[in-house]
Amino acid sequence: MHKPVLLKEVVEYLDPKPGDQIIDATLDGGGHAMALVEKIAPDGRVLGIEWDLELLKEFESKVKSSKLKDNFILVNDSYTNIESIVREYNFRPNGILFDLGLSSWHYERSGRGFSFKRDEPLDMRYNTYREVKGKNEKVKTAAEIVNTYSKKELEKIIREYGEEQFAESIAKNVVRTRKVEPILKTSELVEVIGDSVPFWYKRRKIHFATKTFQALRIEVNAELKNIEKGVSSAINILEPACPEQGRRGGRVAVISFHGLEDKMVREIFKKKAKEGVVKFVIKRTIKPSWEEQKANPRSRSAKLKIAEKL
Repeated sequence: MHKPVLLKEVVEYLDPKPGDQIIDATLDGGGHAMALVEKIAPDGRVLGIEWDLELLKEFESKVKSSKLKDNFILVNDSYTNIESIVREYNFRPNGILFDLGLSSWHYERSGRGFSFKRDEPLDMRYNTYREVKGKNEKVKTAAEIVNTYSKKELEKIIREYGEEQFAESIAKNVVRTRKVEPILKTSELVEVIGDSVPFWYKRRKIHFATKTFQALRIEVNAELKNIEKGVSSAINILEPACPEQGRRGGRVAVISFHGLEDKMVREIFKKKAKEGVVKFVIKRTIKPSWEEQKANPRSRSAKLKIAEKL
């Protein structure tokens, strides 16, 4: 079961009121969306955006029997297109949530090679296609990247996106191995990584393949580019403050799970705050309580930042 991370904090800081319009830009299992829709009922609406069609269908079937089903608008699209989506549905959001973490469904049930603990094809795509300059471009699988990128390209993404100190030796070993036979499954890639790092590295708490798998997933799905576009677009479409009516501006909340995401979100918020477009609701980064971390170990690296439109 997918456990929504920082649920109490998201609801507290987005502060949804009855009648509000909220966007869950990364619907996943819908845990955040269900909690938010209860706060804005009976007249409010949640616009749920999910790029993975299988995940969206699962949530659709789950919500079908809910008395709040009519309070949802569900869209199979990328949050990078959030501005055109709100135009299409004439939606004026008071709050927007991004949960940038990978759903437990992807790890455990997708069969697409997101987890190094399962022997699956190296796919890692959220969706088969991505929109590029108005056209649909087929997304490369992780296997295609592993077997076609040059040593220099592989080393670059593993170092930059995975922050992996042994990027060079891993890239070198990948290229050497694929000359004999293509690397097509997660178990094959894990073996190559294991042969590329020292013994002490394998004895650490974090699995030695974690950072390389993260790097490939980011590259496959263009995650960092998408975050920059999506969060900036979300700020553009938030409802501004209206002091005459005593209404504060809309809020955007972003949950990130690794340093690159967190840094990008912080820089976007800082830039927009400097321009006088938003203000920080709370300057510190919000992290899960110790109780939540014990109940849901995957929440340990989560960080929440919130900004409010001026």
